[in-house]
Amino acid sequence: MPMRRSALVLVLVATPAAADTFGGFSGVDRPYLVNQDRVCVPLKVVSGAASGQPTCSKAEADGLARLSFKDVIPQRGAKAKFAATAAGRTITVTRKDGDATILSWESTDPVGKVVEVYASQYDDRVAVAFTVRRLGKEVTDIVGFDLQSSGAPVKDPAKDPGKDPAKDPTKDPAKDPTTTPAKAPEDPAVTKAVVEARKQAKGAKSLAAWKAVLALDGDHAEARFNVAAAQLLAKQTADAIATLTDLGASRRDEAIEWLVEARFDPQFAAVRADPKFRAAVGLDRKPAAPYERLMGFGGQWEQTGTSCDKPEVRMKALRDRTFTLKVKTVCSGSVFETPFKGTWALTAGGVELTLPTKGAAVTQKDKAPCVFEKAGDEEALRCQIGRDIEFSVLPARR
Repeated sequence: MPMRRSALVLVLVATPAAADTFGGFSGVDRPYLVNQDRVCVPLKVVSGAASGQPTCSKAEADGLARLSFKDVIPQRGAKAKFAATAAGRTITVTRKDGDATILSWESTDPVGKVVEVYASQYDDRVAVAFTVRRLGKEVTDIVGFDLQSSGAPVKDPAKDPGKDPAKDPTKDPAKDPTTTPAKAPEDPAVTKAVVEARKQAKGAKSLAAWKAVLALDGDHAEARFNVAAAQLLAKQTADAIATLTDLGASRRDEAIEWLVEARFDPQFAAVRADPKFRAAVGLDRKPAAPYERLMGFGGQWEQTGTSCDKPEVRMKALRDRTFTLKVKTVCSGSVFETPFKGTWALTAGGVELTLPTKGAAVTQKDKAPCVFEKAGDEEALRCQIGRDIEFSVLPARR
């Protein structure tokens, strides 16, 4: 990627397996554990295929503790979701609900048989134990795959598993934040009224102007936000919370944006501790809608850095689809700080960052993918910028 970077790169060395045993998937990152102390990075899946060998490194006890490896249940019996077969050097992984092929991978040695298949808690990673003959002996190898890079069906922990809200007629899209209602086209008269309302200072004139917008469009999200702010300024707290409750029930795409804005806007600071306000704006609920997953805690994300290991990262995303990013690495007394800025866009699996190069047209090389992933009791955002910078940030609650 044509941009300035400063990052410390941890080089992991691939080591051959010998009678390996599977130790579980990390609960806070992507790696999996082989034997008692070998941490391996799962292979990425591209267009239904994975290639190469997993890179592994030996880890000390404190490093293993930080990765929080979880015990897993082998994929067996009627409850199994994944299966694997071997033919020659090729291992094929399928989903058992419909026998859909997820990936194929070629081993460096002929495969004897598949011994076991393991899946992570959220079905976003799979590991296969298989036998090969090496130096005249049959040994067991382990290979892991990262399904989040494949486009394969992955259970989303932020949503009810097994249900598609778009196909569930029992769900009310006005109350269910996982739906994506259509955005209504704006009438020219409404557009003109909004422009006039934005010119008004806070107070009675502002309240009257935004109510005029609602008179033309009773479901206008920005108008409801500003009416609530003006009502609160006029000491009409109950009316303000009622207006925000209506905003939360809106079917408009942009409603969630203004609802999240209300959570942290200084105009609502006086009622932020009020349970009725918190319920109206969803401040304490688990993020569900894609926008809310990114911006629900104010759009600020952080990764805590460790010396000579991983960088400190601070990312701030704004409602106008711009973001700033600071990557700081510290090692042996040397400090490197690299700032980035650009735009963001929601994707089917997470967020895409665009980091343009000054004076050059934006290309695919300027885009960096980010995916949501489980991190203990929270949801992290893992991003890859070019080849050199990868980080997993957690929401910074304001």
